[in-house]
Amino acid sequence: MFEEIRNEIHKAAAGEQKVAMLHFQVLKNARQLANTDPKEFCGLVGIPETYATEFRKMLGLFRLMEQQGVRLVG
Repeated sequence: MFEEIRNEIHKAAAGEQKVAMLHFQVLKNARQLANTDPKEFCGLVGIPETYATEFRKMLGLFRLMEQQGVRLVG
């Protein structure tokens, strides 16, 4: 999973969509990533640790969506 996320983020960087792809990948894989340390995640996918804040935000958004009954369909 981490290698796939890494590849998608780095491909998106060429089109200046790196942050958007990071958000998408974290939301898409939120259940599997729920117990992952944010800084460890950054290292595993090859992005700076400063992106740990974005990781936390997306997991928080996922939890809120779940509480509100909003489901991602895919």
